[in-house]
Order: sequence, then structure tokens, then C-alpha cells
Amino acid sequence: MPENHGGFSRLIPIATLALGCVNAPLYFASPTPILAVTGQNDAMGNPPRIENGLTLQFRNPNQTEQKDLDSQSAALGFAVPWIERAHVHLELTYDVTNTDTKDGTFAIGIDGASEYTKYDENVVAMALGAGNNNAPNFIPLIPVTPQILAAGKTVSGTVREDDFEEGELDLDAMGRWMAPFNAVLINNSQVNPIGLDMVPPNVVIPALIEIDVNFTANAAMSCNYGVRVRDDNDQLLHDSGDTLFSPTPALFQPPAMMATTN
Repeated sequence: MPENHGGFSRLIPIATLALGCVNAPLYFASPTPILAVTGQNDAMGNPPRIENGLTLQFRNPNQTEQKDLDSQSAALGFAVPWIERAHVHLELTYDVTNTDTKDGTFAIGIDGASEYTKYDENVVAMALGAGNNNAPNFIPLIPVTPQILAAGKTVSGTVREDDFEEGELDLDAMGRWMAPFNAVLINNSQVNPIGLDMVPPNVVIPALIEIDVNFTANAAMSCNYGVRVRDDNDQLLHDSGDTLFSPTPALFQPPAMMATTN
């Protein structure tokens, strides 16, 4: 289980690439304090884990936009999201520093929520581990390949827009269309679309509006990250006359947990 749960916050952009430009990227810093672990295993022998995250603030649709959404939903026969993957593009950059005197390995997992569904790898791990004494099996929505980091060194990396697009497809497939999570999360849909049979071919995929970052390491390390957003349709909340879009996504529960809670 996580060594500590950091804050989950709604943040304002810290910078733009060029103010006034159409679709200029906005940059959001991770909450403070930054993610940091001691590298010491817990009482169960599991490596330390810590997490925090941020929720992007979007405005509600105006009357014309809502009418268009309703018309599209009626025509398709299923709900069309207000925050679409096609119009909101996410990227995450991170810096991990090994503050220990020994080399170590770290791993980053990204979870999150759309306006319809929230994915939490800690909840999934609990469900998968129900009834056994095995070590937790953490399956992030968007994984970052574990890396070895030498003592005193820092490494930087990027989780690209296409990685987020894959995670957003998987989340919507699991949440709205009952796709088997172990199939869609393991397979890249561009290579093997297994598990996506029930997803309508004309589906409009929602973008993530919450980004949650899980960090673990077997040495003392810290992780600092930032999120870049390209907002095609000016949907981020920034005008004092706008009202906050506040959906209530359902928490995804894998079949093991659903069987025990129903």
C-alpha cells in the first residue's frame, strides 16, 4: 500500500508557451511536496509507494455547446463527452533524483479519471489480492517502464500524448463498455485491439480530467513532474464568468471486486 498519500489538487497553469496564441500549451506543476520515498520496505516487505495528483479545471459548456452535445448524443445513441480526447491533449514530464548512496530502481504509474470513469491502481490491487496473501499487483492505467538510477543521479522522461490517448481509450472501454481490463491494459490497441470488441466504432472518447501519479523505488528517491495541456477548444476554466465543470466519475471496479460488493 502507499507509504503516503499526497495531496490531490486543482491547479492553475504556471506558464504558457506564448500568451494569446491559439492552442498554446498550458503547463501545470505537480502538487507540493514532491513525491519522495525512503526506499525502505514496509512491514509486509513491499517497497514504499507514494502518490499525488491534480485535477484540471474545465468550464461548463454554454447553451449552444450543450445543445450540440445533446444532438450528437441523440444521433449516436450514447453520451458524447464534453471533454474529448480529440480536443484536449496531455503530456507529462518527470524528473527522478536518487538521493541515496546506493543505486536503485524506480517505477511510475499514471492513473486518473475522465468525466465518466476513475481508475485507481491501488483499488484494483486490493481487488485482485482479495482472499490471498500475495504481494499486491499494481497495474497502472499508463505505465512507465521501471528504470535503474545510480546514486546521486537524476533522470528525466516524458509520457507522451499518444501514451495518454491509449490510456484514455482503455479507461473508456473498461468504464462504459465493460471491456476486460486485464486485456486492454496489457495490449496496445494499435497492435492488438483485444478486448475492444464492445466499443462502438464511432465512439467519442473522453479525455482525462484528473491525473494521478504513483511512485515507488527501492532506494531513497524523489519525483517531480509537470503536465502540459493543449486545449483546442478553449475549455479550460480561466474566465471569471465561467462555471466549473464538476462531473462525478464512477470508480472502476474489476470483476473480482464487483463480485464481492454486489
